[in-house]
Amino acid sequence: MNPTYKIFLRSDYPKKNGSVPVYLRVIINRIKKDYALGVSVFEPDKYWDHKSRQIKRCSWVNMTYINGVITDGEDRAGEVFRNIRKENRPMTLAEFDKRFKNPIEIKDCFYTFATKEVEHLRKMKKAPDTIRSYKSYISKMKKYKAKLTFGEITREWVVQYHEYMIGLGNGVNTCHKALSFCRTMIKRAKRDKVVIMENPFEDYPLTKQPGVRDFLTIEEIERMEKLYLSDTLKPGVQNALKCFLFCCYNGLRYRDAKILKNMNVKKEIHDGQEILIIRILQHKTEQQVSIPVIQKAKNLIEPGFQEQTVLRLRSNTTINRHLKTIAKKLELNKRLTFHVSRHSFAVTAIIREIPIEVISKLLGHTELKTTQIYTKIVDELKIKYMKRMDDQPLGESTLKTV
Repeated sequence: MNPTYKIFLRSDYPKKNGSVPVYLRVIINRIKKDYALGVSVFEPDKYWDHKSRQIKRCSWVNMTYINGVITDGEDRAGEVFRNIRKENRPMTLAEFDKRFKNPIEIKDCFYTFATKEVEHLRKMKKAPDTIRSYKSYISKMKKYKAKLTFGEITREWVVQYHEYMIGLGNGVNTCHKALSFCRTMIKRAKRDKVVIMENPFEDYPLTKQPGVRDFLTIEEIERMEKLYLSDTLKPGVQNALKCFLFCCYNGLRYRDAKILKNMNVKKEIHDGQEILIIRILQHKTEQQVSIPVIQKAKNLIEPGFQEQTVLRLRSNTTINRHLKTIAKKLELNKRLTFHVSRHSFAVTAIIREIPIEVISKLLGHTELKTTQIYTKIVDELKIKYMKRMDDQPLGESTLKTV
């Protein structure tokens, strides 16, 4: 019988506060052993997803942290199984127990240090996307070299790893991020005096290409609005256009727009006027963001009960298929996604001379430099249109250079 492991709730052993602890069960040679993961769930009938073995979105706890602990427990168990097999050792519960409880820690091990850094970020409640990215970079490096010490990371190793990633078809920016992660871990290890070594990246330039950010111009958004008001599209496509336009008016990401409920759109009094304001915790950064609702967006909000979602957003695949239909209908040579709606909001806000600091807060950016990318896009847009002054001169005569 193959060894197995699974996550389960110890409902027969509830805590004093009423929560139910999460356990990892391992079965080897028909012998089982349970390991407490140190996290628990309140109201499991309501908040526990038995299929994914994760906590559903809730307000009473840091869902990301608990789900991360659960995932880490599964990952550790899986890694112990893989390592035992690689070493051709007998698969026994005693061997698993020893490795699971007391993972081998090598002071000079790059992966041990990097994994601890990820756990530190989790405890500090840093952005979930950053944590996911760091774990992904570690996994990528392990596929290239299963065991790695800081001493092995020389300039030659960096060159070989870079060539390996290019050989896999990774782009310039993907390679840049992976190598930047490695460089960051080395800097932190040196800072903490875990290692004393030369920085192999000191004379190794990390090149990066500026990202291409598609967006719609004000004129293109107006054409979309006319199409929506014509009500000539099929219901699914019409709904996709409605959702897309709504996000063009406030810059919400797809995930945030999908979970936006009527309770998140609040009526408030500011300077004696009643204003609608979206107040929502962003899924990506877990930062609170508040966005005043403009009239065009108000017109797209239908009345409903507080727990009801504002938009009927389908799966990303379905929505993108409908957006492709819309782009074809309007003869737009652009691939429409909800990233485009967010970028369009930022660019049109800059064109309308809303201060960059305000736009940054509306988008929920944690750093102003992230928002400043859009100012470069606007400059490029100005250059593009001003070039038409040369390409399409007025009248026959042109001024000659003196």
